[in-house]
This record gives sequence, structure tokens and C-alpha cells, in this order.
Amino acid sequence: MFQKIPIAQELGLQQEVSGGERMVRWVGGETRALENLSDRMQVEEAAFRRGFYLPNQSLPDLLGPPTSQSAALRFGCLSVRRFYWQVHDLFHAVHGGEPPASESLTSQLIWREYFYTMSLNNQYYGEMARNKICLDIPWREEGSIQTDLDMWKQGKTGYPFIDAAMRQLLAEGWLHHVGRNAVASFLTRGDLWISWEEGLKHFLYYLLDADWSVCAGNWMWVSSSAFERLLDCSHCVCPVSYGRRLDPDGEYVRRYIPELRNFPVEYLYEPWKAPLEVQKKAGCIIGQSYPERIVDHSKASHKNRQYMEAIRTSMVSSQPPHCCPSNDNEIRKFMWLPSECADHICI
Repeated sequence: MFQKIPIAQELGLQQEVSGGERMVRWVGGETRALENLSDRMQVEEAAFRRGFYLPNQSLPDLLGPPTSQSAALRFGCLSVRRFYWQVHDLFHAVHGGEPPASESLTSQLIWREYFYTMSLNNQYYGEMARNKICLDIPWREEGSIQTDLDMWKQGKTGYPFIDAAMRQLLAEGWLHHVGRNAVASFLTRGDLWISWEEGLKHFLYYLLDADWSVCAGNWMWVSSSAFERLLDCSHCVCPVSYGRRLDPDGEYVRRYIPELRNFPVEYLYEPWKAPLEVQKKAGCIIGQSYPERIVDHSKASHKNRQYMEAIRTSMVSSQPPHCCPSNDNEIRKFMWLPSECADHICI
């Protein structure tokens, strides 16, 4: 028995990453959750008055403190019903009782409840082979993945946006939704062709808001293993152009990858293209101070798409059992890929 609330070290937990700039200090409890919700409602109201909603999707802020309420929801500090109705009540107040133009106003909360429903009475929901709603995709064999998997986990893939996101996860236990989609796509069907189960285990260990039902559902979705008609998503995230769109000045990358702090922005997302003199001036030699790419994205994404098409062709006549409620528009909504911002998508 502890006489007071124990600290992490008293439970045998040690900080794995030290130093660096931490974006936020997480505080639990309902009081703080309601304070954060009030701050979030101010962000939502400003967006409503400017004529749009889902500000965390439309204008994702990678540098500021998180406005997501997922951790509070995960630990029961905030009621999902309260969050849902407060957003809708606020929208009606701003727009004089008019209903929202689409269901997207609180779609992420709906997805959360949907994933809970899909995991109900399915003890194998977090794995592939015995999971009836998941496609059995022949990912790379376990013996061949460890080096690439370790580089992905450590934020040493050679792709700065991917690495910044993975290092933020290690340092803070947090990652914005757009970052989660990017690193998940990179690990699975986008680049490394490694099973989503490996990514799920890593996220469940490090994410502060890790929720088995939601986390596994997200991984199945992004890897095209479930919640599509049948491997019908031709989009994968380009780790170069996607990073440039979300972080055009490179502030996010420089925060979590100090090796690249002095790199000029024109080479920041493709440092392997920088001339040696530029690398020397920046104090970062690629292959020494910062790793070379572990994979060529343009080649890997093309090859992986061919894999997907071949698997789809082999399955299409047998109609394998899996959960598939989506269409192309739903894919874009879930991946937060606006139609006007498609330059970072590999098709």
C-alpha cells in the first residue's frame, strides 16, 4: 500500500527519453478536463464563426498544446456525451439553431463509439489472424522486419517528418491524429509493409490516450485491413510532401530532431538531397549525424500498391469476411485528407 499517490519511479517506470522541449504537462481529473473542454469550445466557436468546423482537422496545430480530449475520454475524466452535446449546442447557438451541413461535426466521436461496438465480444480484435473483421494480409515475415521496425520505433527512418512524430511519441506519449496516420501508413502499406499489429503494440505502450478498441480500429483502417470495401484505398501518405504541407517552415521537425535544426528548409524534408557543403554548414552529415533513408518511398509505395492490387484480385471472387462500411469520401474524412490538398497523396 502507498500512503500517497505513487510517482512513476516507485512503480518501476523510468523515463526513456530525457531532455528536449516538452509541449505539455498532462494533468488528470475531471476539474482539469472540464477546463480543457472550455478551452476547446473557444477554438470550436472561433471556427464556427468563420464558417467551418473540425478546426483540429482543417488547421492541425502540431506545435501548440493538444486540444484533443482523447486522454480525458480514455480515463473517464470527461463524459463523451457531454463533449458531443456541448459541441452541437455551441454550433446551434452560433448559427441560430441551424443544423450542421453534414455529420462531420462530431464524426471522430462517432468513430470512437463505432470502434467500441466493433470490438465488443471480439477478444481477437487487436490481432489479424483470428479477427473475423480483419483481412489476412501477407505482411513481411517477422524475421525480416526487426531492423526496419526498430528504426521506425526510434524515429530513425531517414524521413524527418516521420522521425519527428515518432520521437515526439517517445518523449511525450502524445501524437496529433495527422501524425498518427502518417507513421501508421509508413509502417504498413505505404512503405515498410510491416503488420499493423506491430504498430498497435508500440502505440498501446507509449500513447497516453491509448485505448485498445480505438487504437486497434485506427490501425486496421489505415493499413486497409478493415473498414474498407476490399483493399480499395489507393491513397498512401507521402512522408515528404505531407510534412511540408503540415509544417512548411519545419518548426515541428526542428523541435524533435535537433540534428537537423540548422538545415535549410528547402532540404529539410529530403536531407539526402542536400549537397555535402550544405550538410557540413548545417553541422549534420547524412548517414552519420542523421540516418540515411531506410527505404525509397516512391519505389516502395508503388511496389506496395501492386501488392495490394494482387491481393485484392485474389480475394475478390471469394468475398472474404471483413468489416467494410466505407466509400472513398469516408476514407478522405477519416484520414483528414481535404480534396484541395492532394499533392502529398500517392495514388
